[in-house]
Amino acid sequence: MKPKESTVLAAVSWTAVAVCMGIIFFLSSQDGSGSQALSDNFTSFLGLPLYFVRAVRKAAHFLEFTGLAMLFFNALYRSFGRFRPFLSFLLTAAYAASDEFHQLFVDGRACRFFDFFVDCAGAATGIAVLYLLIFLFGKLKSWRG
Repeated sequence: MKPKESTVLAAVSWTAVAVCMGIIFFLSSQDGSGSQALSDNFTSFLGLPLYFVRAVRKAAHFLEFTGLAMLFFNALYRSFGRFRPFLSFLLTAAYAASDEFHQLFVDGRACRFFDFFVDCAGAATGIAVLYLLIFLFGKLKSWRG
């Protein structure tokens, strides 16, 4: 890959990280009733009974940070040319901690350790999935010769 292409890919990758962080920040900035309404509407859209709202909210936490970790993983690879799983996890966990702290200042929201744990579990899962895909693609490539 040419240096200019590599630089462009790194810039696009970091932009994707920033956009994801912005979306998470936006969602965390909603007050408690707005956040609850969004969860209720999404749960209804999925056709689930409203008692699944808590599960939907936790799944959203998990998936937001799964995606962010994958984006960090990619951006770090594009910038440094090697995989940095621990740094990807630490950056995602740091953002998860800042997200929970941010919610202390939003009406009707709270800083919850359990949500931080769910976010970190999502980050670890995202990185593990990427490693599994890299392994499988490597095996596939070696089989094809």
